[in-house]
Amino acid sequence: MTEPTRFVLNGQEPVPCDSLEDWQRFMDDIAGRTVAQDVVGDFQVVTTFAGLNLGEAESPRFFETAVVDNGDPPFLSETWEQAESKHRKVAQAVERLNNINEEDIANGYRFVDCGVQPDRLWFVMESEETAIAALSEETPNWHREGRTIVFTPPT
Repeated sequence: MTEPTRFVLNGQEPVPCDSLEDWQRFMDDIAGRTVAQDVVGDFQVVTTFAGLNLGEAESPRFFETAVVDNGDPPFLSETWEQAESKHRKVAQAVERLNNINEEDIANGYRFVDCGVQPDRLWFVMESEETAIAALSEETPNWHREGRTIVFTPPT
């Protein structure tokens, strides 16, 4: 027996959908499959139900959280609840970055590169000293790796 390839939501639960027409109609209702959407400064964080299993059969991932137009891969989640939690954490990370002010930049809190991977956001600072100044102690979901500050959403 083959694994189902298309899914719709029954409430907040993904269920298989055999009909391409029903699946397409469901997917066209973007608002109906949006878990959360926030604008944080110049960034938009969106979490939606993908309609497909983006993971593996034994470890399904039906939801994706993305920072719009940044070109990096989205964070994936199995359940609606996990997707809501991941969305909040990514939005908080973006807000924290967005709240870096001119004084912080003048004090050296400037990053030279950043990116999103399926399991983390990362920011390469100008130096390890800058990373230490920006994140003097590790906090939940945040840590330093040399001159890189890393945010790992909860699973």
